[in-house]
Amino acid sequence: MYQKREKIKRNGTVTEMAKLDRILKSKSFYVVVSVLLGIVSWLLVLNYTNPTETRSLDIPLTILNPNVPSSYGLSNQTPSFPESITVKASGRSDIIGNLTVSDLYAAVDFGEITEPGTATLHVSEPECARLGIKIEDYYPKTIDFTFDQLTQRNVDVVVEYDDSLLREGYEFLSVTAEPSSIQISGFASEIDEIDCIKVILSDSLAEDSIDSDRTGSFIGRYFLTNGEDVTARYDTEKVTVKIEVGKRVPVSYQVTGRPHDDYYLNADAIEPQTLLLRGTAAELRNINEIHVGNIDITGASENVVRTFAVSDYLPEGITAYRTADITVTAEILRYEVKSFSVDVNSSISTPGKDTASYVYEFNPEQFSIRVKGKAADLDALSAASLGPTLDLTGLGVGEYRIPLEFTSIDTEKFTVIGEYVYSVTISSNTTPIPDITATPEPPSPTPGTLPPTEEPSTEPTVSQEPAETPAAE
Repeated sequence: MYQKREKIKRNGTVTEMAKLDRILKSKSFYVVVSVLLGIVSWLLVLNYTNPTETRSLDIPLTILNPNVPSSYGLSNQTPSFPESITVKASGRSDIIGNLTVSDLYAAVDFGEITEPGTATLHVSEPECARLGIKIEDYYPKTIDFTFDQLTQRNVDVVVEYDDSLLREGYEFLSVTAEPSSIQISGFASEIDEIDCIKVILSDSLAEDSIDSDRTGSFIGRYFLTNGEDVTARYDTEKVTVKIEVGKRVPVSYQVTGRPHDDYYLNADAIEPQTLLLRGTAAELRNINEIHVGNIDITGASENVVRTFAVSDYLPEGITAYRTADITVTAEILRYEVKSFSVDVNSSISTPGKDTASYVYEFNPEQFSIRVKGKAADLDALSAASLGPTLDLTGLGVGEYRIPLEFTSIDTEKFTVIGEYVYSVTISSNTTPIPDITATPEPPSPTPGTLPPTEEPSTEPTVSQEPAETPAAE
């Protein structure tokens, strides 16, 4: 069996060798080998004489659907964007060498833009019309485009000024701009940032120069919300500004007469205290005060109010701004009365009193002194500050009627109501003078201790209505 297999194997090998021998000796074999060798040789020569090369080209960028954004009212506001892209391509030297930018194509599509803002568009992968060219890479692959919308908006006109432009004593009554707003057109992103169109009067008017109404044309300046002046970006706008001013002057008056004896003028006031006058500069120049005359309070026992018509006191051609009447009020209050208790033995000064030679009897010993004055002044007054004095100077034995004097009272503020007269009896002092060197005898015991004599209260009492009181007898 084994021998049989070996025999078959040898026969198969012989057969294969015979086939190979026939192929190698056949004409077709040499033809095929020649072709393959030719191809290999051609490839070797081709790689040497026409190798593969890589080349970079800048090709124009095509915009697809360029009119779509405008159909939505949008405009391309991209500050700058590439109009070409760089393409890296490879191919055989003879092909790549003849490659032109017109053979390549890349685009972005504006059909994606439907609303304002910034949009990132993808650049399509470049295509080549020539065979044998491979696109290796390209850039940029995306481009940011900004689209904005045209719009209109009314912007407020603001007039900026301060009092440094006015002459002394003058005030602005009104400053108005015509028109009060201006319609501007432009892209929404820019217009939305505009805060106002401002007229700055100090650009054209000097300080301390306005003393009358005036109207003038001024240049409006554009300001953004951040305060930046962007006037150069827009057309010049002329704004008419109307200025109205007035001169402020004080109003004077005079209070005459005296109220009723029991009353006094507590305060007086005028309302308004000043007037804002309107007129030409020449008419106002010499007016520095308006005097409305006198308010008489003679015999008054209540507030006196007088109203003056402003027009009666103004020169011709002059008017008062928003003021028709002036009111002067004199506040009349009643004096109050306060009582003070004085005692001849304690609180009254008695100059000239000689107790060593005389004995004095006073009738009465006490008086309740009534003083009239303003409540606030009376609150600060005391019995001692009246300076009550009973002058006994040079008086000997006898009977006298001596009026009580008030030597330190402020007669401008206070009035003592009535006259207070003491009956004074003076007799000789017959009591011997004790010998201070002798030993004093102890006092005789008394059955009981007498209660102390109550001294009169020195607390004053207040009367709401002053009234004259007769002098004490």
